[in-house]
Amino acid sequence: MNHVFLHDVRAGFLLLVGFAMLALICAVAALSTVMRPVRWADRRAAHF
Repeated sequence: MNHVFLHDVRAGFLLLVGFAMLALICAVAALSTVMRPVRWADRRAAHF
């Protein structure tokens, strides 16, 4: 019983870590996608 409980806890922890890493990667990608056009617009405004 205890071994099964520990296995479930470990599987849940790994699943949680995997979801956290996926969410972090998605957040970084979304931020870079949102920020990049603003930076390009600022550069074009500065050039012209």
